[in-house]
Amino acid sequence: MKNLPRIVKITAVKPHIITAIWNNGEERTIDFAPLFQKWEADKNEQFIKLKSYDVFRQVTISGEHTLCWENVPVKIKLKNKVISAPLDLDPDVLYKKSKLIRKITSPALGALLKKARVDAGLSQTDVAINSGTSRNYISRIENNRSDIQLETLFKIVKLGMGKELELIIH
Repeated sequence: MKNLPRIVKITAVKPHIITAIWNNGEERTIDFAPLFQKWEADKNEQFIKLKSYDVFRQVTISGEHTLCWENVPVKIKLKNKVISAPLDLDPDVLYKKSKLIRKITSPALGALLKKARVDAGLSQTDVAINSGTSRNYISRIENNRSDIQLETLFKIVKLGMGKELELIIH
């Protein structure tokens, strides 16, 4: 099943504009002005409450990784019952209505490892044997086609190449 875009972090809330990071590594902005126009045309009074910036800015992320307003209860009909729940919005609609700001990219780890290996005069097979992995796995990492655990990265660098790895987070 395809990984559907879901919100993982809200990075900014301005009057009727929300910027968020999605699980696909994209930072996107959602402008609610067009949504307000639709909700007003549909006479959707529950959603129109978000036009108040005091209400709007209390947005959170729900357990389903979408935008949620605990401060705006909505009535939901389920069979013969009406229940109250916090207002949350369909993440697929939010994604389609949003605009890409930037793609958050991971470091080019594969290229760094390949350069270090080549500079050390080692083949992929040499590194694989020395680090206890396979040549195929080293190839996949170097071509950014496989994830790598930090422990395995240290083994490849230290044991496979005889080098030191320094990890710095700024």
